[in-house]
Amino acid sequence: KTMTARRLSIRIRFRTRVRWLVAVLCCGWLAFGVRAAEPVVIVFDADNPPFMFGLNDHPAGIYPALVSAAMERASIPVRLEIRPWKRALAEGETGKSGIGGIYQNEERARKYDFSDPIMTENIVVYFNRATPIDFRTVSDLQGKTIGVIRGWSYGDAFDAARRNGLFMVEEVSGDRSNFMKLADGRLDAILSIEESGQATIAAAGLSNIGQSRSYLASNKAYLAFAKSAQRKDILAGFNKALSAMRHDGTFDRIVARELAR
Repeated sequence: KTMTARRLSIRIRFRTRVRWLVAVLCCGWLAFGVRAAEPVVIVFDADNPPFMFGLNDHPAGIYPALVSAAMERASIPVRLEIRPWKRALAEGETGKSGIGGIYQNEERARKYDFSDPIMTENIVVYFNRATPIDFRTVSDLQGKTIGVIRGWSYGDAFDAARRNGLFMVEEVSGDRSNFMKLADGRLDAILSIEESGQATIAAAGLSNIGQSRSYLASNKAYLAFAKSAQRKDILAGFNKALSAMRHDGTFDRIVARELAR
C-alpha cells in the first residue's frame, strides 16, 4: 500500500507539472500571437483635404482610404491616426509609426524607407488677382512673402531657395488660413496642392484668388517608415496590394469616391 501511495503521489505531481508546463507554453504562444497581430500605426496630416484630414478625430481623405484598402488586401493589420504634420514627421522619425502622404527629398531619403508612389501632387502658386504673379521658376518668388504649411517640404529647389533667403515664408497649420490671409492681402503668394487649393477656394467663396499656369513642383507622395523601424516587409506587401488595386480599378474608384465627398 505504501509503494502504491508513493507511485500515485509521483504520478499526480508529474501530471501537475505537465499541466503547468502546458499552461505556460500556451500563455507564451498566446502572448506571441497578440504581439504578432498588433496593428501597424500609420499617421496622416490632420489638415490637408482632400488627400488627408481629420473628420470627427478620425483620418479621412484619399490617402487614408487607399492605404487602408491596400493594407486590408495585404492582410496587414493597421491603425490609422491623424496628427498635425510637424508632429507626424517627428513621430515617424522615431520609428513609432509610419507616415502616409509624405514627399521624398534628399534629407528624408537618408532617414526613411519609402513605398512605391501613391499619387503625384502638383504644387501651385496662388496669388491675389490684385497683385498677380507671373510664376515660371522659383526665382520669380524673390523678395516676396510666401504662405506655406508648417513642416512641409515643397521640393529640393524651393527648400534650398528658402534656406538661402530668396524670399520670406510664413507658416500655418492648414490651407484655409493661408488662403484667407492671401485674400486679405497679407501675403504675396501661397503654395498649395492644386486639388486642395481649388476645394478651399470653392468652400470659402474666394473670387479674388488666381493660380499660376506653371507648377512649382510635381511631388510624388509615399508611405514611409523610419529605417530604424525595419518595415521593408510591410512596404513590400503594401506595394503589391497597391499595384493590384491600380490594375483592377479599385484605386481609381477610391480616388473618385473621396473627391466626390
